[in-house]
Amino acid sequence: MADPFVPLELIDSCNADGANVRVGDGWLWPFGGEDPQNTQLKRMPTGDCLFWGVPFKVAPADAPSKYIAVCGAETTAPQVPASVIIPVGQRARRLLFAHACAGVADSPDGVGEEVGLYRIHFDDGSSVEQRLRRRFEIHDFTIRWGHHPYGCRVCREFESVPLDDKVGSWGRTQVGTMTRNGGSLEGWWLLDWVNPTDKVIDTVEVVASGTAALALGAITVCQEETDPFLWPGRKEIAVTIDDTDGTQAPQLRVDRGVLARQDRLFVPEADFLTTDVAGFGLGGQQVREGGYAEVHASTEGRLSVNGGGEGEADTEFRWGDVIDSGSERQGKVRIEVVGARGKEWVHVRVEDADSGKPVGSRVHFRSESGAYLAPHGHQSDVNVGWFEDLGGDCKINGTPYAYIDGTCQIELPVGTAYVEVVRGFEYEPVRQKLEIKPGQRNLTLRMKRTFDMKSRGYYSGDTHVHFLTSQSSHLEAAAEDLNVVHLLASQWGRLFTSWEEFTGGLSPTSSQDHLIWVSQENRQHVLGHISLLGLKEMVAPMCTGGPDEDWVGGEIQALMADWSEECRRQGGLVIMPHVPSPDFENAANIVLGQADAAEMCWIWKGEQIGLGERGYYRWLNVGQKLPIVGGTDKMSNDRVLGCSRTYAKLADDEEFTFDNWCQAVKKGNTFASTGAIIDLKVEGACMGEEIHLPGNGGTVEVEATAESVWPLTAIELVVNGVADVREEADPNHPHKISLNHKLKTERPCWVTARCWGPHQTGAGPVMAHSSPVYIDVGGRETFEATDGEYLLTQMEGGISWAEKIGVFKDEAVRERLIALFHEAMSELGNRSR
Repeated sequence: MADPFVPLELIDSCNADGANVRVGDGWLWPFGGEDPQNTQLKRMPTGDCLFWGVPFKVAPADAPSKYIAVCGAETTAPQVPASVIIPVGQRARRLLFAHACAGVADSPDGVGEEVGLYRIHFDDGSSVEQRLRRRFEIHDFTIRWGHHPYGCRVCREFESVPLDDKVGSWGRTQVGTMTRNGGSLEGWWLLDWVNPTDKVIDTVEVVASGTAALALGAITVCQEETDPFLWPGRKEIAVTIDDTDGTQAPQLRVDRGVLARQDRLFVPEADFLTTDVAGFGLGGQQVREGGYAEVHASTEGRLSVNGGGEGEADTEFRWGDVIDSGSERQGKVRIEVVGARGKEWVHVRVEDADSGKPVGSRVHFRSESGAYLAPHGHQSDVNVGWFEDLGGDCKINGTPYAYIDGTCQIELPVGTAYVEVVRGFEYEPVRQKLEIKPGQRNLTLRMKRTFDMKSRGYYSGDTHVHFLTSQSSHLEAAAEDLNVVHLLASQWGRLFTSWEEFTGGLSPTSSQDHLIWVSQENRQHVLGHISLLGLKEMVAPMCTGGPDEDWVGGEIQALMADWSEECRRQGGLVIMPHVPSPDFENAANIVLGQADAAEMCWIWKGEQIGLGERGYYRWLNVGQKLPIVGGTDKMSNDRVLGCSRTYAKLADDEEFTFDNWCQAVKKGNTFASTGAIIDLKVEGACMGEEIHLPGNGGTVEVEATAESVWPLTAIELVVNGVADVREEADPNHPHKISLNHKLKTERPCWVTARCWGPHQTGAGPVMAHSSPVYIDVGGRETFEATDGEYLLTQMEGGISWAEKIGVFKDEAVRERLIALFHEAMSELGNRSR
């Protein structure tokens, strides 16, 4: 097949090299800065170029003359002629010109000004003319923003920027596009001239006719019937390669176009609608790496697919054939256009099935072939980098979701599509197959509440959230059916986050069911972290002692105990986050009662008692009354708000307020959850309460219940850190387990309940863990000597560190820390007796 493009060799006709020429009191070519020889003409692309996938041959950079320049008689530049004749000598369906003119069209007078013309001479002696008007067929070397031309195109092409490209600023990278060979406001302008005859073109005469100089860089002879620069709109495709498991992304290339995006396909399988893993980005799907692509290309362009790696031949598709048919197959490679039957803008409403009211939710739409379809305004590429793209979207186990307030607009393909709708832990997740009709404008989805914890007096909260705004906190809280969000300001070297959101009260974005309060997590890389919730005034400094929390060379200016005391002075709630680490000063502070609760975060292990639980049990084993809470430590879009959460029970008929919720946490009737509901009673006593037995002990009745919309594996009682008794789930009814046990004890103990299931949530397995019920025997409280020894060793290490390594603001701070450790050691000694 003959090449449809033949670039002409113009070097013998070139008469300019970019050097400036005096014209009266001015200069022929525009220039930058004060140097008139820094001409814009010198910055134009040279040599063999591809513009919109079409080859052009500009003279090379080292050529004596690189351009054809003409100027009118009014310009009076003797060394620059008024016309130049270029030989062609062949038939052409079209001629493609790369040219530009001098000047800046910054006034209405410049628009439409004729700066020259092309006179095309045929071999029979006839000719036709093509006028060159500023901003129509030609434009300035550099144009002002908003002054794009009407009838020609810039040679710069847009292409996608990989999200891991950090060469430019992150904000620009997120725009997703850049231009080849410079910016889109400068360069050669491309004119598509259509030959009105089938005659042989003998020559092209370039004629200047105005006051501005004209430069021609290249001409390409084109035999295509259609404008080679007029590409149809971007299309989304699904690429499937037989006999592969989808773990290796196919290599895609487009020779006359742009591969704007390549991402995963989430291909629904037979059990997609019935799997019990819905909600966590898993189950009923096959993930095909790189199987989704967005392509913007000429219909004559070639899409090449290589799925077998180096050495295997590419499979090629003509892009116009793919668009026209909607589905093309060659050998084992199949290409499907997403929305080949068209797309419709659909208004989506998610309702509570009982009330009919719209409810916030987390949604995932996908095409039949598995392409993720983001609601309008949401990210298609959900970035999960630290401190990037936070709010409004998330990824769980690699699957993207969008947060909506109960409504959204989305462009859905006509035909089959799928949707998943999730709302926290108390609603049954919805997976549904959709059939979108031509002209459809509305779609209503309904969710059914399985549990109503508020009717039981329990309200949920996330004690540990970073980087969201107070508005995005509310959006995501409503979507995850979360009642309280503690958005925590903090410091990360020289980066201070969320401090501007601080109001000293409920955020104005709060609503009756979803309360947002911006407080602080104060941090020290050795001594530990501490969450100060419900602050009325900010507590400075936020971080001390050097990196990674404070800045390089920072000194310890305040103790965690100081921060705890200030929070309590303000009536706040003190949480020791992500137990057990860091646990340096915590070893003393918790023993001395400086914490209201301990937070389980992202260290759940399921059936195995994990590091976090063992750390928590250590405090309980030295007689500490310490409720459990759940928080996410959310710092990126790969962690779902409230995926580790706290349920706190208010007193009967008590109003749900922020203060009442915090008081409920302090009282200890709480459980932490990553997807399950748990309840524990010992002799009728609730979590956080105490039971008193006589000196010889006794037997108590323990009742525990676990529930979840996701299947459970077992429920287990833990007594003084040791798993005591377990009840397995009935495989036929795995969503609820009850355990009744008579516990005989002759010594002080505490009792907790924990449950788990088989599925991963993004914060660990589906789990729940209760706060303890405390049992004293003869007035004595729990004390396990081995845990006491461990904490004493921690405190001895703290003293050694303070004496030898720590850098303090002054000796008074050092001495207070050492005294704190000694006080806690003394307290532990008293408890051990």
